[in-house]
Amino acid sequence: MKYAQAFRRADERRYRQWQDQIEEALDAIAQRTDGLDVDALFADDNFVDAIATATRIAEKSAADIKRAALQNALFNVAVGDSLEGDKRAIYLRYIDELTPSHLALLRLADDPPGWFSRRNRPWPGGNLIDVVIAAFPTWSGDEAFIDTIAGDLASRGLAELPLRTMMTANGVMAQRTKSKGREFMRFISGPFD
Repeated sequence: MKYAQAFRRADERRYRQWQDQIEEALDAIAQRTDGLDVDALFADDNFVDAIATATRIAEKSAADIKRAALQNALFNVAVGDSLEGDKRAIYLRYIDELTPSHLALLRLADDPPGWFSRRNRPWPGGNLIDVVIAAFPTWSGDEAFIDTIAGDLASRGLAELPLRTMMTANGVMAQRTKSKGREFMRFISGPFD
């Protein structure tokens, strides 16, 4: 029990940080909707479900990419993401289960050339594994890790990443997310990217 207080302080710090991020999301919603009717927003069960789930997820993770995805999800629910409730719950679960590396690879897979362009980095060419390693050099030498991340995305139906398959230059540059992956990307993308 001698470390319980330290853990409690760390837990409270994370919770306060998430509360600030919720405030940022609410401010973005207010800007997008020309004002915010807080009572109406919190009367919407979809939003209340999303914020409760997002809070549980945020309390378990300090990863900026995951917290930004949660903020974007709340923003999108509030402005009318048009997703059915069960699908929304599944996508929030994906944010919880997937690591920052999964989300980073999914963003690359959604628009490989654009990913490099937005970072002012040259297109590396080669096959898909070469592109992934050029994007994430810290993964170099650990292809088993890359295979695991790519396999997890494929098993959820989010992306298909044939890492070592020979393909044309256009094939390597093609969008690798599936329709479900693109929908998930829209759900976790927004003003907090």
